[in-house]
This record gives sequence, structure tokens and C-alpha cells, in this order.
Amino acid sequence: MKNKTHVIFVLLFAFFFAYFVYEAREWRLQARLYPYVIGIPMLVLALIYAFLELTGKSKVKTSASDGAPVDFQFTQNQDPALARARTINIFSWIFGFFAAIWLFGFSFSIAALLFFYLKFQGREGWVLSIVLTTAGWLCFWALFIRLLNLPFPDGQLLVWLGLAG
Repeated sequence: MKNKTHVIFVLLFAFFFAYFVYEAREWRLQARLYPYVIGIPMLVLALIYAFLELTGKSKVKTSASDGAPVDFQFTQNQDPALARARTINIFSWIFGFFAAIWLFGFSFSIAALLFFYLKFQGREGWVLSIVLTTAGWLCFWALFIRLLNLPFPDGQLLVWLGLAG
């Protein structure tokens, strides 16, 4: 075993997916399908990787100099202030999206985030932002709402205002 942090990280993922699958056990079949299809294979793969890493049979190179594009490595050629600003920026988008989902609901928030990200972060024009947002939301609606008939909870603001349906 060359690197204990890999094992700890993978075991955290295994714990997450085990909990993911465990919580879905009493859901109806349609709702349980997604956690099972994603969670069970990920749990098995994480446990296999941890076992191979612990027994020393893993063929994964853990040195930072092998140049594999999937290895996590802090940047060494960026200004730390710029890297910090970019990190704060993306985490702000992520947490803002979570807050919007909670407040307004997922169906509205997906379109809003897509538009605002294209317009303000991507600095795209109004027409392109509106067209891509409309196309993205229509794909979301067609797949998840129309085809799969997945229920998304209403946003908390709609519940507070009594507009939740």
C-alpha cells in the first residue's frame, strides 16, 4: 500500500454509496431504480479498489509525476490568489444552485442556473443564452418530467406562499 489517502477516500465513497443504497430500500420501485443502478456498482467498485490497494495488488500509479489526467493535483503554475478566486467562484455557483433548488424547486432552478451561468460566467450573448437555456430546459423536461415522470419537490418559497401544487 503506497498511499493511505487513496484508501480512505475510496472508503468514504463506499460508505456514501452504501448509505445511498440503504436509504432507497423501502422506496417504490421507480424511485429506487436510480440509487440501485448507480449505487450498487459504485459500491462494489469502490470496495474492490480498496481491497486491491490494501493488499498491494493495485496497478494504479500514485506518483504525481506520471501525468495521468484523472489524478488530483494542485496547480503549480497558477498564482495562488487566482486559484483561490476561481475556487471561491465555482463553489459560489454550486452553493447558489443548491440554495435555488431549495428555495424555488429544481425545475425552475435548472433553467435559471443555466441562463445565469451562460450569460454572466460564460459571457455569452443574450440570444445564445436564451436559446441554449430553452433547449436545455426542454431536454430536461422531456426526459425527466415527461418521459420518466419523475416528481420533483416544490421549492420552499412556493410552499411558504401556498402556491405549491
